[in-house]
Amino acid sequence: MTKQIILIIFILLSIILVCGCSVAAFKIYSRQFGRTQAVPENQFTASYKWHEIDQIKYSREEVRFRSGKNLLQGFIYGGYGDNGLVIFSHGLGGNADTYLSLIMFFVDNGWSVFAYNNTGVSGSEGKHVRGLTQSVIDLDATLQYVKETDALNKLPIMLIGHSWGGYATSAVLNYDHNVNAVVSLAAFNNGPEVFKEQGILTAGSFYHLLAPYFWTIQRSYFGKTMKLTAVDGINKTTIPVMIVQSADDNLIYAATTSIYAKRKKITNPRVEIVYFEGEDVSGHQHVYYSKAAREYRQTANENWQRYSAENDNASLSRWAQEYNYNKIQANELNSELMQRINLFFINAR
Repeated sequence: MTKQIILIIFILLSIILVCGCSVAAFKIYSRQFGRTQAVPENQFTASYKWHEIDQIKYSREEVRFRSGKNLLQGFIYGGYGDNGLVIFSHGLGGNADTYLSLIMFFVDNGWSVFAYNNTGVSGSEGKHVRGLTQSVIDLDATLQYVKETDALNKLPIMLIGHSWGGYATSAVLNYDHNVNAVVSLAAFNNGPEVFKEQGILTAGSFYHLLAPYFWTIQRSYFGKTMKLTAVDGINKTTIPVMIVQSADDNLIYAATTSIYAKRKKITNPRVEIVYFEGEDVSGHQHVYYSKAAREYRQTANENWQRYSAENDNASLSRWAQEYNYNKIQANELNSELMQRINLFFINAR
């Protein structure tokens, strides 16, 4: 076999490897950030759905606004006035309704609440959610909509978000918006950084083979925006920012990718940190729930696991009915934390 033939074979194998890795990376990325569909009303969820709560007390106005080429779906609760406007940014895999317990709390305390669905989520346009940086882009678009809306732009503006949304509330401060205060719940500091960490934990060394392709995908979607960090946003302003983190968070780790992990790099003098540890740990998804609610959910989940193991084609909705699942108990908030956030916002007006 001549050197020329060997070279041709090597080149062909290299092309096949590159193409294979590219296709694999795109499929993995697309599966990770696919579209989040709205949950049908007859399907059980542990959190509230709007049709399950008092729609008179918590009436909402639906609005539409553009983020890039897509129209996003938003909801305004509590009218236009009193304390000010709380804008809520949801987490990945959920939607605005997932956080109705928080929305109801703020309405009960005299706030108007603007909750919206990110690109590719529920009633918002978009074939997929695109990636972790998208939450910043969509919150930036939301704040632009508020700025251009006379009924909203005269109100003090507070931002609060969880996980993906918590990152957005801090990272969006890299832009020039009139915001009074921010609360980031269980949030990461930078999108590509947490994507890499989760990729290595899931795929091990195989992740490193695909890493350049993942970077290229994110770069093509977000450009330089993918470099935005929550800490840079926090440091660009002097408004009050509250960072809430649990020591046992098993998704956004307190020691690595969380905003909390980067706290020594924060120079904003008005940052307040709430760190749950010891008996007070709350995990990732339940960081704002009461201890009783977390325990109730854990017990219910264990019961569901037994039920599904004992029943072929077990129906979650039927189980919930037989179990007499109590959504009020399951969605009880951490009253001490929530009152602290409420006062934090009131003092920032």
